[in-house]
Amino acid sequence: MSLEFFSTWHFIRFSGLLAFFLMTFSVSAGLLSSMTMLKKKKPLMLELHQTSGWIGFLVMLFHMVVLWKDEYVSYQIAEIIIPFMDDYAPVYSAFGIFAFFLFLIVLATSDFFMKKLGRGLWKKIHLLVLPAWVFMMLHGLFIGTDTEQLGIASVYAGSAVLVALLLALRYAEALFQPTKKTP
Repeated sequence: MSLEFFSTWHFIRFSGLLAFFLMTFSVSAGLLSSMTMLKKKKPLMLELHQTSGWIGFLVMLFHMVVLWKDEYVSYQIAEIIIPFMDDYAPVYSAFGIFAFFLFLIVLATSDFFMKKLGRGLWKKIHLLVLPAWVFMMLHGLFIGTDTEQLGIASVYAGSAVLVALLLALRYAEALFQPTKKTP
């Protein structure tokens, strides 16, 4: 096996795609866990949602560290954590940074501050996963070097269709669910 396979360039590409896959899985499992038609599977869906979210976030961190350590394109730490600081594709790089911080806010509030925030505020903050996921997808689509490959483009397209379909199902279920009347 060639040592080139273990280059930072390959780790950057692989970790970015893996993070996107895991966060898509997490968002999908979260949406499925909220649907009444799957209420018997809710504990499993929540476990998959939380585990894939945290692993996806850790893979994002790895992606950022490998970018910082890459010797071919020397990124400064500020270019990796401050939006629009990158000289190469500043807007698309910023999308990835926005996604990272939005996911961080959601994970931190969900696992560390949910009880202090209260369920209503927590749910509103938790909805930030949707723009975070969109930013992550746009980052990968427009800055990812593998997007021109049919397989990778299909992953992005399939993920977009999946999340849109689950959102539509969740919204439709909420529309047709009877409202609870308070005495």
